[in-house]
Amino acid sequence: MRWDPTDPAQRRARYALLSGMWAVFFALFSWPYVALLLGALALYWGISALRAKPRRPSPDAPAAPGTPAAPAGRPQTTAAVSGLVTAGLALVLVASTFTVQLVYRDYYTCVNDALTHEAKQSCDTLLPRELRGVLGTQNS
Repeated sequence: MRWDPTDPAQRRARYALLSGMWAVFFALFSWPYVALLLGALALYWGISALRAKPRRPSPDAPAAPGTPAAPAGRPQTTAAVSGLVTAGLALVLVASTFTVQLVYRDYYTCVNDALTHEAKQSCDTLLPRELRGVLGTQNS
């Protein structure tokens, strides 16, 4: 069955997939608020696409010549589920970013208030040793 742009369920499933993918990209590239918005929209569109009933062809509309009758399926399921998965991944990334910023608030405040490079490097003492290579300032 081909994609029907006039079918709202299929359109929402495609929107869910696209906005979920973009939400993951924005979460990875440190734009958490945009990722949060797109992830929430992808969840909404994915759930509404899965809940929608498949559209029945109108009995008044003539069938396209040379096309066999397609089985009544749900072509939007794959796109909707993929959109839900990518939206969930993006929302987990955003939630982990916010959690790290909340837990290590002292470190981020120190880095933002530091006026010199040496002052920023001294803020690394506020992080655990294991995270100094990941979150800490680089020696450059």
